[in-house]
Amino acid sequence: MSESVISTQGLTRCFDRVTALNAVDLNVESGNILALLGPNGAGKTTFLRLLMGLLEPSEGHGSIFGEDTRAMSHETASRVGYMADTAEPPKWLTVEQLIDLKACVAPRFDHERMRDWLKVTQDSRYGTLSKGQKKWVRAGVTLAAGPDLVLMDEPAEGLDPSARRALYDHLRDYVNEYEATVVVTTHVISDIERVADDVAILRQGRLVLHGLLEDLREEVHEVQLPQDDASVVWPESVEILGRQTGSHEQIHWVRCEPGMLETVPLDRADIKPVSLERLYFLMTETNT
Repeated sequence: MSESVISTQGLTRCFDRVTALNAVDLNVESGNILALLGPNGAGKTTFLRLLMGLLEPSEGHGSIFGEDTRAMSHETASRVGYMADTAEPPKWLTVEQLIDLKACVAPRFDHERMRDWLKVTQDSRYGTLSKGQKKWVRAGVTLAAGPDLVLMDEPAEGLDPSARRALYDHLRDYVNEYEATVVVTTHVISDIERVADDVAILRQGRLVLHGLLEDLREEVHEVQLPQDDASVVWPESVEILGRQTGSHEQIHWVRCEPGMLETVPLDRADIKPVSLERLYFLMTETNT
């Protein structure tokens, strides 16, 4: 089994009377891209900031490469690249100055990778760039530094569809080449589904679903039954993720080991696989 790069146990953060993150237990293995999904206010940014040691947990514990996130050594911190959603460089910096500043603190900085990445001239001032260009430059600087762990909060926001696709392809190539680990938050699920290995969904601060995407595709199903069918008794080995009843049918979203549904009498059922986007809406908008 791969090394756990990120490990949290009961990780919690409260702001006054609001619990932004609630007892999250999560392990992220080396060499994976984790898609961290959830609605606005679900706790995604708080989770990343806790991992970076920018916030103190109210309860619980988190570690990166085996070190407490609140007391990371300089060596461990230098292995982590963090691209925040809102924090930006000074507007008056040129792109070249931004690159030089990052290279000064990142001994592994790859100038050739950065040159290949850039789509703007290096003498452009950061403040004159469009939102999408700023995101692209910051993503490039983050990856060119050569981190073993990359944390990205909405890196593709403001990019057009072609640029979003290119960004995630670069992330996939980077992980494959360097055996790095990436955690990325996004609201454009169809883009990240192409490259993600691992999926974690937050809802109101709680981790409501986590698993390898390949496993979820095999384990999660949508079961449609006639509205008047009350004969199905689900065994304990089948987890009911959500239910919905309409005027003509009832829908059950279930998670179980492959083949387990064959043991349940579902003669009148229509069983379908569930896409990541459908699963996201199920876990964030449908009550169980």
